[in-house]
Amino acid sequence: MNQIDKNLLKAKIVERGLNYGLLAQEMGVNPGTISNILNGRTAPSFPVIIGISESLGLGPEDFYKIFMPALTERLVGAVS
Repeated sequence: MNQIDKNLLKAKIVERGLNYGLLAQEMGVNPGTISNILNGRTAPSFPVIIGISESLGLGPEDFYKIFMPALTERLVGAVS
C-alpha cells in the first residue's frame, strides 16, 4: 500500500480544522511523519493509517478513497 490520495487527505485535514502539526499531536506521532506521507516520501504504516482515520473521523468510503485509490477506481469502474 504505497499510494494514497494525498490531495483528498489534505482536504480532509483542513475540513477537520487541523494542520499537519495538530494532526500529528492528536495521533501522538512526529509532525515529520505526516509531512513525509503527504509529500510522498514515505508510505504510511498500518498503525499510522488507523490513527489518521480515527483522528479525522473517516468513514469507510473516504478511508478507501484515500488509502486505496487504485482499488476504489477499479471497484467504481466495475459497477459503472
